[in-house]
Amino acid sequence: MAISFRESPAKRLVRETWDTPLLRHLHEQYGFRYRYMGFPGTELVDVRLWRDMLDEVIAFELPAPTGDQRAYITALRRNLQTLGIRNVTYFGSLEEVVILRKDLDGIDYRQENLITLYNLDFCDEIASRVDTRDGPKAWRFEALRTIVQDQHECFRRSDGPPFFIMLLTVRNQIHAGQAHSFLRPRNLVAEAHRYRGVCERTKRIPSRGILLGQHGWALKTFLYNTLRSYFGAPNVSALFFPLVKYMGTPVSRQIPSPMLHWIILCRFGNREHAAPAFYPDDYLFNVISLEAAAGGLRLSAEPGERPNHDQPLGCVEWLVANRPAIFDFGASRA
Repeated sequence: MAISFRESPAKRLVRETWDTPLLRHLHEQYGFRYRYMGFPGTELVDVRLWRDMLDEVIAFELPAPTGDQRAYITALRRNLQTLGIRNVTYFGSLEEVVILRKDLDGIDYRQENLITLYNLDFCDEIASRVDTRDGPKAWRFEALRTIVQDQHECFRRSDGPPFFIMLLTVRNQIHAGQAHSFLRPRNLVAEAHRYRGVCERTKRIPSRGILLGQHGWALKTFLYNTLRSYFGAPNVSALFFPLVKYMGTPVSRQIPSPMLHWIILCRFGNREHAAPAFYPDDYLFNVISLEAAAGGLRLSAEPGERPNHDQPLGCVEWLVANRPAIFDFGASRA
């Protein structure tokens, strides 16, 4: 059987002990059901785990790198049909499909309904180029902007709930030159600028080379700063959960695969609101990163993060302790 991705034990731990308890809590306590969009892989590991909470799956699958290029998309469609869940599948990268509005088979891409669960599991660097019909392109940032704008337009023409969840995973790797470029002071909000200054005093970004697994603070700062800017125009407020570090499936015997995983709980603002809000206050400093290790999750502070030994290690407990009033989901179903 064609298998497009094999996950690591640490990846499974993050999904089962961090992501799933939150999704199930919102489902059981507040009636959340999820329209999923992402890269479930041919084995549909997360879809199978969350099956009873999902209304629909919108999935993307790349051509197989060798042999029959359609092997992965064929396996994905067959397994979704066997699972019996309503779905739409696209052949090609998410970046190419959402930007060009067609997949490699010429199927039109359009968002008909509000997405309530994005699982954007990018296995490579956030700035990586992706193969497209026009050659390799660095389209990931444009794809993220397009996704947020599509979501906003869909929300405005529907009566759907104002909340959605974004799961974002990227490789903890970046070229030093890119890190310096992305973290230029003029590009940063005040909090990110202050945080970078503190981190540079203890874990400075070198002038050249590849940063692999050792400068998570830089990617955390860049992603936080970037998503805030993308959320601004569509008026999306966001609650950023602790960043979770884990070791993914190695690229090779010599090259490890350190990963960063984020949960971001989002809420569309009212038309009367001048600007969205982002929580918790001073997030970059006050929320300690976690690491998936043998036996479970543990605190694993990045430079600049203030010690907080009372921070819950459970995702639901963290939500309860940090949820602002704007993320009041209504009466519990319990």
